[in-house]
Amino acid sequence: MVRHVLMADGTYLRHGRCLLIAIDGESGAVVAFRWCRYETTADYLALFERVPAPDVLVCDGMRGIETAARSAWPSIRIQRCLVHVHRDCVNDLTRRPRLQAGRELKRLVDALMRIGEPDQAARWMVQLHDWGRRWHAMLHERAFAREHPDDPRAARQSWWWTHQPLRRCYRRLERLWRNGALFAFLDPDLRDADGRRPPRTSNRLEGGVNAPIKRMLVAHRGLSGEHRMLACEWLCYMKSEHLFVFN
Repeated sequence: MVRHVLMADGTYLRHGRCLLIAIDGESGAVVAFRWCRYETTADYLALFERVPAPDVLVCDGMRGIETAARSAWPSIRIQRCLVHVHRDCVNDLTRRPRLQAGRELKRLVDALMRIGEPDQAARWMVQLHDWGRRWHAMLHERAFAREHPDDPRAARQSWWWTHQPLRRCYRRLERLWRNGALFAFLDPDLRDADGRRPPRTSNRLEGGVNAPIKRMLVAHRGLSGEHRMLACEWLCYMKSEHLFVFN
């Protein structure tokens, strides 16, 4: 069965296990899952190879998942979950940036979830480009180990970017825009047969499968490691549309 939208993510459990899960982005039904140690490209590729190519993949942006998706489905369009994008950017900027450049970029980051039309996305990108132009010199400032011998980074680097978190946040947004993964949900060619847009977040997966798994394991925290895995598989099976093969 070919699906229009697929969502995929990994959720970590105790005992060093990670459960990779893929769901139908429209119905919320579990399509496939796989146990692994970490979210690697090889494990995501093994998961995706069992699923027919969707039109759109909504994911959190772990490097392994995007590489695996493009390998399994060369023509796939990827929509990065905007909730994760916002969270990553806030981690870089903090909720109350100290620098003026950070405060301005934080306002752009906060506006992401309010964008719902292509013209809004275009104006937002113009503002991001203007921000990058105005703060270009600051983003390229460097600190040298010889001038900061007490900095822990001086033991392993000869220099580093002075405003690395700010630079990382800006470059993340710029890269996602350039790759078409920031506002793919606004592409008219990706609407379904009923004219609906793809989702811009992976909330259906986070709240519909990952959260119930975590709640179940808290409620049954006395289970052994093997029984915890079986309980997770049972929950995934009960949230699937049809019987499927897993490993």
